[in-house]
Amino acid sequence: MTLKLLLKSITMMAKTALLGILLMPLFSFAQNLYLNNNLATENLLDSHYISKYQKKIDTHRIKIELNHVTGIASFYSANLDSTLTATGEVFLNKRYTAASNIYKLNTIVRVTNLRNGKSVLVRINDRMHSNMLKKGRIIDLSQAASKRIKIRSNGIERVVVDGLGYSKSNPKRQ
Repeated sequence: MTLKLLLKSITMMAKTALLGILLMPLFSFAQNLYLNNNLATENLLDSHYISKYQKKIDTHRIKIELNHVTGIASFYSANLDSTLTATGEVFLNKRYTAASNIYKLNTIVRVTNLRNGKSVLVRINDRMHSNMLKKGRIIDLSQAASKRIKIRSNGIERVVVDGLGYSKSNPKRQ
């Protein structure tokens, strides 16, 4: 009886070890993917704007760490289509873009809705009105991006924004 249990135990250990060996490349790939998408070594925050509007930042609602900001997101009005952005391009609500005074222009950021966990990649191509920081707002999303993360109909949602890198082109449909 004990020999049978010993053989069964060895078989289970062998299966577990084999499964670990087979899954290790997947874990490694997932970890590299996560690390490559979080460029925590390079500061993507716009320190000029942050220091300029330091007195306006609502520190009860906005938490700023290196490339990681928690606060409130809103979305652009539909009537702002075809206006010029801070980068000089024409704004379209169907693109994955956003306005922020905290990140540098042309920064790619991941915006995660804290209510439902949904996230979207957007490029910062515009600036918000400085008074938005008083209201705890850290990012103003295009309507396409806000629909992707399912921002409530009242137009504001608590989010986390992670800086990933720079790009002159917008993220594609996700």
